[in-house]
Amino acid sequence: MERGFRSQREADVGAARLGHLYTPEAPDQGPVETPAFFPVLNLIGGPTPVSGGIWSRLRNRLFGDPKFQGAMFQAMSFLDFNLSAEKLEKWRTEAEGLHDWHTGHESPKDNPDPPAFTQPLFVDSGGFKLMNSRTFGSPPEEGGEENEWGIYTNPESILSLQYDYGADLLATLDYPIPPDLNEAEKHQRVENSIDSAVECIRLLHEDERYEDWEPTVYAAIHGHDHEEIAYYVSTLFQRTEYPEAIDGLAVGSLVPLRSGNIGTLVDIVQGATDAIPPARRDEIALHVFGIGGGLTPLLATLGVDSYDSSTYVQAAQHQKFIHPESGVKIPLEEMSESEWQCDCPACEELEDVGLETMRYVFDADQSYKPVEVERDGTTISYMKSDFYALIAHHNFHVFQDEVIEVREAIKNDDLESLLVTTAMDNLDVATGLARAASRWPELRPLVPDDVDIEANSPDNESLTYQTKFNDDGDIVVPSKDSTSLKHEPDDFDVRNLSFEPDSESSVCLIIPCSQTKPYSNSRTHQVVERHLTEAGLWDQIHKVTISGLYGPVPEEYETSDAVLSYDYVLNAADQSQIDVVEERLVDFLLTHASKYDYVIGYATSKIYRQVISEAFEEADIGVVLPRDPPARRLTEHFRTEHLDELRREIANSVEISVPSER
Repeated sequence: MERGFRSQREADVGAARLGHLYTPEAPDQGPVETPAFFPVLNLIGGPTPVSGGIWSRLRNRLFGDPKFQGAMFQAMSFLDFNLSAEKLEKWRTEAEGLHDWHTGHESPKDNPDPPAFTQPLFVDSGGFKLMNSRTFGSPPEEGGEENEWGIYTNPESILSLQYDYGADLLATLDYPIPPDLNEAEKHQRVENSIDSAVECIRLLHEDERYEDWEPTVYAAIHGHDHEEIAYYVSTLFQRTEYPEAIDGLAVGSLVPLRSGNIGTLVDIVQGATDAIPPARRDEIALHVFGIGGGLTPLLATLGVDSYDSSTYVQAAQHQKFIHPESGVKIPLEEMSESEWQCDCPACEELEDVGLETMRYVFDADQSYKPVEVERDGTTISYMKSDFYALIAHHNFHVFQDEVIEVREAIKNDDLESLLVTTAMDNLDVATGLARAASRWPELRPLVPDDVDIEANSPDNESLTYQTKFNDDGDIVVPSKDSTSLKHEPDDFDVRNLSFEPDSESSVCLIIPCSQTKPYSNSRTHQVVERHLTEAGLWDQIHKVTISGLYGPVPEEYETSDAVLSYDYVLNAADQSQIDVVEERLVDFLLTHASKYDYVIGYATSKIYRQVISEAFEEADIGVVLPRDPPARRLTEHFRTEHLDELRREIANSVEISVPSER
């Protein structure tokens, strides 16, 4: 049976083409037509196939949708649901992969049984989560520590996990590169990713366990510019003994470039396209991780055959519909039944249910329980997750229809017209097209007249990344203009500093860290500061951030090098690191809490809230807000009702009046 990728038709512009992805393990639906969109879909939302709230309901919608061509699943996403090692082992061993788990299981209560999952499953390696973990490091035989999961950051372990999931398409284990990583560490991660891909391909050919498994294999590739990505691809093909086994290239580390740095994104994708050996151009697919939604005509022109994205469901979790024409995210409260025009299956259902019903359910003061609604003399029960899934289903169709439009344009030799029209309406597409035209001259006539090609040329940019060495030739921990993944908890410990709280601050506000550095520039911190500033309370606050790596970071130290340049997110599997952070926070509270009138924690993300709550309990001080959030996730951080609760609590503690709630 045929496997891998086959180009079917070249487009009239750039490197775009139509193609087919053949997956022998999931042949029932026929080949995947490319360009294709693989929605990120969480297939393990808890201990059983019916667990997962929005994910469970969304899966059932997509499995039965004729436009759904397959899903992207992140191998380590089980960490998002705090699954124990024992529970994960059941997922890995008690069925023949995730297709089997999600085909034929009974639905809870009186819900109809879900459709079978027969479409292809693309399994990423989970490199980003592995990068941010201090649990899943090297295996014991390579000097690492054993963990209860038996999962390690090496090709053997991740390939075994992908095999147990029943992957039809897989990406090799990679070592993602943050956009501002220092040069030496970036080079090392590139080499590690190449070696990992080579080893993964070798195992697929030489390990007897995999002799009957024929997944379509994508080598994950990285780089920060055209030359780096070209080096990566050429080196990969040189090192592997089985170059014919590479069915595709999957470009990673692009998510931070999705907005605001379209030129670099174009450089990287063009570099990947240009590096594919000409003799194999028609049989090697190009996938990009986490990019799409409005950029599809440009990506296709650059040679991209598929992409994945979780934006469609992230928008839904914020109760936002993506407009089918403009791509703008429309909040539910701004929707109008008389003006909303969409004929997707989800919106046809919504037309029957009604926006007011949806709003009523979302506004109900209860979660994880049915909300009863009276309609036409009948009482109907809805879960909030029913409507989150409905919005996500609509958003999926916006993305899916976009790739269908591109496929039709290529088929009709009309991609050039679609690209020009899109560039006129989308500045990212216009500037990205100008950047691409500086390297591929045949695209120059398509660039809008008001966009300067030369100004968007990479020749006008200076080198961004530089490595620093000391007099002994050792790499220096990078300063605030670059990131290092080699930081350890001892690189910053407030207990070792002569810190004393500001005597004018009466409230110590403890809040989780952010990926954005300094923390004060992040959206999560700014929304809190803005809310409290409007109430005239911010000058009463001393902010202490809880870093997943360092523990408490008083605001005075946000711009220290070690704090600005680390990249780590605390997760539930890293119990030893959780213990470090909790211990340091307890020490901080016992040492300094008496110098404040009040100590408040504000956290909605499950793991950071847990750490703050347990430290407060051990130190016997402080209150954690919001007191009863309906869910333990980041989206709750931005809810006005929770911010108002924080504002009231602080106002009461300092005994001043505040403006009325909005």
